[in-house]
Amino acid sequence: MDFKQAKRNRKFDTWFMILLLFSLCAGLNFLVSRIDLQADLTPGSRHTLKRETLALLDQMESPADIIITIRDDNSLPKVTQKLLHDLSLLLDSFEKSASAKKINVHRIDVNSISSSSEVIDRYKITEANLIVVASPRGDKKIIFRHEDLDGSNPFDPNEVFRSRDSLARESLWESGLYGDWQESPSGIPEPKVFRGEEVITRAILEVSGKPQAKKVAYFTRGHGESSPADVNAEKGYSELRRLLEDRNLQVSDIDLSVSESVPKDAKLLIIAGPKATFLDKEVSLIRNYLNQNDGNLLISLDPVEALAVVDRPAFGLRPLLKEWGLRCHDMLVYDPEKKNFDYFSGDYSLKTYSTEKPHRIVRTLHEGRLSVQAERCRPVEVDPEHDPGLNPVSLIYSSRSSWAVSGWANRKSPPDKNPLLDVDGPIPVASVSSYSAAGKGDGQIRSSGKIAVVGCSKIFSNKRLRSNTGNQFLAQNLIYWIKSSYDMLDIRPKPVESYHVSMNSQSFEDLLYSLSIVPGAIALMGIFVGWLRKEL
Repeated sequence: MDFKQAKRNRKFDTWFMILLLFSLCAGLNFLVSRIDLQADLTPGSRHTLKRETLALLDQMESPADIIITIRDDNSLPKVTQKLLHDLSLLLDSFEKSASAKKINVHRIDVNSISSSSEVIDRYKITEANLIVVASPRGDKKIIFRHEDLDGSNPFDPNEVFRSRDSLARESLWESGLYGDWQESPSGIPEPKVFRGEEVITRAILEVSGKPQAKKVAYFTRGHGESSPADVNAEKGYSELRRLLEDRNLQVSDIDLSVSESVPKDAKLLIIAGPKATFLDKEVSLIRNYLNQNDGNLLISLDPVEALAVVDRPAFGLRPLLKEWGLRCHDMLVYDPEKKNFDYFSGDYSLKTYSTEKPHRIVRTLHEGRLSVQAERCRPVEVDPEHDPGLNPVSLIYSSRSSWAVSGWANRKSPPDKNPLLDVDGPIPVASVSSYSAAGKGDGQIRSSGKIAVVGCSKIFSNKRLRSNTGNQFLAQNLIYWIKSSYDMLDIRPKPVESYHVSMNSQSFEDLLYSLSIVPGAIALMGIFVGWLRKEL
């Protein structure tokens, strides 16, 4: 036997097998690259578009382009890099979705000569650090703008120093792409939920959906109500204004005492924590708006302490509420088991209770066991003698140990329960009403309007909407319900996953050594096996 020839043949066979394996791997990679399939194996399919989102995308009437002009590199602030990472898989899902019209994603460097001139010329986008949703019909909306600043001047005594990362966080907060911001142990605000799917879906429908006239949410004024322009944490309603504008509603105010009617472009009328009684004329205008214009009304009323100021129950709105099957008593909810809840003030938690089928407005709260944070509350209950064509429903309640105190302004603190005048808990604090589908089929002309009443104005204050997820869900779902955007009621923000590793230099070195054990052992084993084969 020619051993040299046999050795050459074995080398040839070895190299031939290596070539075949390389060809197989290259062929499989090419084949897989031609198959456009994705499988979301994450818990709860976090990177898959919700069915509610897909239903909304079926309303598109023209294609949409999502344009990102932020250059992804390590020089960006960490929060901006986090945004780009969270958006990457989400945008792929939008691009591959079975929407009514095509959704295209473009990542463009406007400062590069080789950038896509077609998209830039079509939408006249020349600014870097933007995320834009646009439509070929000419509409476009900027959903995020990253101000690439080096921070404010630390030597300017008239300006508070702001770091580059702090300014980036502010831009991210204003965009609404993240929510439920909470302060971390290091004192830095961190988001807990990612709202990118909701924000992008809303922007796509705005630029590619059916063109429609802009509707307005009017806040009443003239009775000491909270203002949508007020940024004060305790009494301001600027956060609710943002929620309304994010849902394609303009925001304005109106003085009903000098108006002849509620404007025709009004989609919603909001009475936010009044301090004085409404005139009969004003109540009449609201009634006509609800019944004749299919209007919608959102009311938040606080308990009344000085009855001399408010000379009629529920600020003069009681007859109107009764027509819609609701009662709002001038009482105060008191809970003797709440140790930190003073009789006259303090924080208080409201929640839903198990029912056969919770109302869709609070279904998310019920399933997530989320509470709504409030302060002093008054009862808002369903009138048992309401019109059979109405569908009034109570949404959230005080605890089972609480009760509603009548004439509370003249009672001692803490009060003793009066079995004849006080009402046992749980006390309904928020209720809604509308005419049911069955009620509209009785041959009478029925309104298609809706009314929602909340017994504490602080539920929608800036402080509560910024700090509590339950309050945010309640506010946004009420808006969706009023707008009849039922598909959006179940789109929940996705939790943000963040991991932090803290270690000293010694721990870091120990980690490196431990990670090198397995590959080092394999390398030594390979050397030993090679030596044995050579010896044999």
